[in-house]
Amino acid sequence: MDAWIFGIVVVGGSVLFASMGVLLVRKRVSGSWLKRHHEVAGYMLSIVGTLYSVLLGLIVVDTQTKYQNAKQMTQQEADSTLDLFHMAYTMPIEIRKSMHKNLGEYLRIVDEVEWDSIDANGFKDESAKVPFRELWWTMTEYEPSTVRGTEAYSEMLQVLQDMTDGRRYRLQIAKTGMHEVMWGVVIGGGLLTVMFTFLFEVENVNAQLLMTGLVALALSLNVLLIALFSNPYTGYMRISSYPFKYDRKAILEMIKQKPE
Repeated sequence: MDAWIFGIVVVGGSVLFASMGVLLVRKRVSGSWLKRHHEVAGYMLSIVGTLYSVLLGLIVVDTQTKYQNAKQMTQQEADSTLDLFHMAYTMPIEIRKSMHKNLGEYLRIVDEVEWDSIDANGFKDESAKVPFRELWWTMTEYEPSTVRGTEAYSEMLQVLQDMTDGRRYRLQIAKTGMHEVMWGVVIGGGLLTVMFTFLFEVENVNAQLLMTGLVALALSLNVLLIALFSNPYTGYMRISSYPFKYDRKAILEMIKQKPE
């Protein structure tokens, strides 16, 4: 519901601004003066509108791509953790117990602690790095002694690397939202484009209000997309920690079925 309220405020505020601007300009500036400049204003509006629409489109695509990549890497991090838990059954019992302990602890901390500790500067709590490092030390210190063990060990190192890449991506991307300068350009460009429409006068004021409102609506919807998805791990549309919850549940069920 918060996302809906935020969207209504942004979109509704933009449409209201555009409508009030049209009425104010029509009241303060004579229609004959506006009509004398329609031709030049039309060319200028097409230039400004085209440049801004290209910029806005590129930013929207970049934001959506970043969000989808973050979602995919989060899934990769969680799934790799569960895969390692499964593959640890090929290891000697002491190594297996150590890996299972650290993997379970890692999922718990990420889900219950790290995920809710994020702010505009990234994850404030990165305590899952403790079991994560223990897991790496366990793997790098182990030396397989059989052909089967060597093959399994090689696969596990690759899965551990995938888990590491997912974690590293999450921690880094969480600290990189859209820069303030870019926000200034996006908002300023939108205001400029809408304000250019004030320099026209349509004989029917309701028709002009409708057209100007639709322009503001289209632009504000795109800006809303950028605002909602600019940082994948914060805000109204942040990525859920469900993959980690699911894998924790799967591990608990597996332990019941196959104790150490």
